[in-house]
Amino acid sequence: MQEVTIDLIEFSSLVPIKALGMVQCRELLDQSEVSVVAKGGLIFERGTEAKNILYVMAGEVELHIDGKMAKRITGGTRLARLPLEQGNHYQYAARALTDVICVSVDPDALDVMLSWGQPGGYEVQELDSAHDDDDDWMAKLLQAKVFHRIPPANIQSVFMSMVTHHFAAGESVIRQGEEGEHFYIIREGKCQVSRKTRKNPEGMVLAILQAGDNFGEEALISGGKRNASIIMQTDGVLMSLSKTDFLELLNDPLLKWVSYAEGCALVADGAIWIDVRLPAEYQIRHIQHSVNIPLPLLRVKLEKLDPGVRYLLYCDSGRRGSIAAYLLAQQGFDSFVLQDSLDNVPASEMV
Repeated sequence: MQEVTIDLIEFSSLVPIKALGMVQCRELLDQSEVSVVAKGGLIFERGTEAKNILYVMAGEVELHIDGKMAKRITGGTRLARLPLEQGNHYQYAARALTDVICVSVDPDALDVMLSWGQPGGYEVQELDSAHDDDDDWMAKLLQAKVFHRIPPANIQSVFMSMVTHHFAAGESVIRQGEEGEHFYIIREGKCQVSRKTRKNPEGMVLAILQAGDNFGEEALISGGKRNASIIMQTDGVLMSLSKTDFLELLNDPLLKWVSYAEGCALVADGAIWIDVRLPAEYQIRHIQHSVNIPLPLLRVKLEKLDPGVRYLLYCDSGRRGSIAAYLLAQQGFDSFVLQDSLDNVPASEMV
């Protein structure tokens, strides 16, 4: 396959890449592989592992199964803005009907970029003044929606438990791959979020965070590793909570767990199931009438959710559902997490 280049604007129109900013799109394109498949060439075989997300940028591709044509995709059309397939393994075989230009995107890099694309925040404004006293800073922090749903005693404990950290420009705050031990709120300064990949061991920039933004909650809630590194772009001041304090004082009060039966009763009253797993997982099985919004896309989809509707979040284990519920609670949504795994949902209720 011969390497070629493609237009950044065209690349930024792909789904779900279009949810990223142009700077992130450029970073992602730099990490992606662009290639040409000659007419008649096989792009992928049915049943093989789909390690990357493939898009058709130019030319015409035929998807077929057992020798029968299922559909054709032509570069530049609306259908071509979607991945050729969305699954862990290819359900079809893909062949080039003409010379075809494809772009192959790393799904892990895309997921992390979408997660950091619009950082969750306490919606606190103008916290970067070095002249603000502590009482003024706390008052502004309390304006955040998330604090409206936390018991007053917990709020007092949050402020008493916060630890102040002074960082110099270029200093590391958290490192990709390490255990999550603290939740951070930026009081002053700016931070740069980056992630190392196989093609870019130096790290690709995902986002710039500033005063009022927070980070670190996902690893604490899920129990997983840090998915990115954060260093100070400027001198700054960060406030932190330990993992124990974060889970006890902030996370637990915001999470509401429901059994499947309780969730069904809420649905009968207008609530909506949201599956926060990846599309490939959703396609294999999901709760009937649920909506699929993968966790990495949840932040960018918030504006399309109705504040007057209650949302029921679920995944396989409850980890991603818990993160999703926390993110929605931050924005003032009434959300619940499915308490049991999908294995406890009746087969008749699954698709």
